[in-house]
Amino acid sequence: MKILTLVLALFSAASFADEVVLINGDRLTGTVDSVSGGKLLLKTDYAGSIPINLDAIATVSTGEAFNVRYGDRHVHGNFERRDSNTVIGDMDIDLAAIKRAEQNHLASTDLGTEWASRADVGLVISNGNSDTESINALIESSLKRGRSEHAVSLLVSKEEAEEETTKDQTDFDYGYKRFVSEKWYAAGNFEYFKDELKDIDQRLTLGAGMGYQFWDNSLSRLSVEAGVSAVREDLDGDEEDNPAFRWALDYNRYLMSKKMEFFHKHSVLVIPDSDRGEVISASTGLRYALNDRIDTSARVDVIHETEPAPGNSKTDVTYTLGVGVKF
Repeated sequence: MKILTLVLALFSAASFADEVVLINGDRLTGTVDSVSGGKLLLKTDYAGSIPINLDAIATVSTGEAFNVRYGDRHVHGNFERRDSNTVIGDMDIDLAAIKRAEQNHLASTDLGTEWASRADVGLVISNGNSDTESINALIESSLKRGRSEHAVSLLVSKEEAEEETTKDQTDFDYGYKRFVSEKWYAAGNFEYFKDELKDIDQRLTLGAGMGYQFWDNSLSRLSVEAGVSAVREDLDGDEEDNPAFRWALDYNRYLMSKKMEFFHKHSVLVIPDSDRGEVISASTGLRYALNDRIDTSARVDVIHETEPAPGNSKTDVTYTLGVGVKF
């Protein structure tokens, strides 16, 4: 019984490790996510994510350490309540002077399992002088387990005007990361792409390389990777096998207490064969959170080939306005 009581006490303490005390005396418990734009973001089980003005907070205490930009200084440590003040280490903190505070996710790449998925869908149906139907769906899922990370994405873009198909693209990507240090990781990737309207019956890419995670925290992340790939293409019935060099970048940044997210990712596939050139894929956009599960999104997807099949344009651009769901 004593052991059970101790376990429950420890669990309770861990569940409510972070506490925010307001100037009016109210106490809020949950998990402090980050500080930016003059607001502290507190994640709770009872009210979702709550942005709190820093000038309304008396003290903060956290169970985890933060990287804090405080005035012109950078400090690291847990927020602690000491008497009626907030301290980091032995330093008294004026909360209103905090410009930014975030947790370094890279410091815990060998801990825990995290699975996150989302779907962005844009749908247009118009009738009148012309009949148009289009759908653009992006599904993404990532699984972090220990020092490994798996990421899967599926992009489907279809458009039909006056009963004639004007766009029909499918792009499936799988990426694997295995961290060998806090920032360096081994990378593997597989891609299946199809666009029969541009005479690409299929493109299969299998590659490996190394990547570098510049940062990954509760407000933003940036990583790049480079490697070699084997490319098999079926171009209008003709099969080709070629080696290639691949470069990729992935960046995102949260704004407005994580209400808004800017994201950009791209990959460049350099195929030395003089008839193929480079294939560039990029996706850039903004998401605005309506709540913890649903957001609106605006996205631009670009596919550019320096040497497309004869009779096809080099650049294909898709603009999407839609709704996203996190699950």
